[in-house]
Amino acid sequence: MPDFGSTPYRVRSSDPNDLTQEINRVFGLLSDRLDKMEGLRGSPEIYDILTTNYDIVVTQTGRGLILKEDVNPPHYWRVTIIKGVLTATELGATYV
Repeated sequence: MPDFGSTPYRVRSSDPNDLTQEINRVFGLLSDRLDKMEGLRGSPEIYDILTTNYDIVVTQTGRGLILKEDVNPPHYWRVTIIKGVLTATELGATYV
């Protein structure tokens, strides 16, 4: 692990029971720092669900919300709105 000295961004525990809490603490510090630097918002957390109290804004036409359809094999869909028309576009097996 890199040595971050005494900065608050250092993970302080190597106990597996504490790692999720420690990583969330460091992500929270980084998120607060990014908010101040770039106006980003959010609270990244290590869970299988991300809950936010903020809006998600997509500013480029053709970009949108990507959803995973849990089938075998999985498929990804991009949901966009262009000129008031909601469109779901199948992306296939990857979202790239």
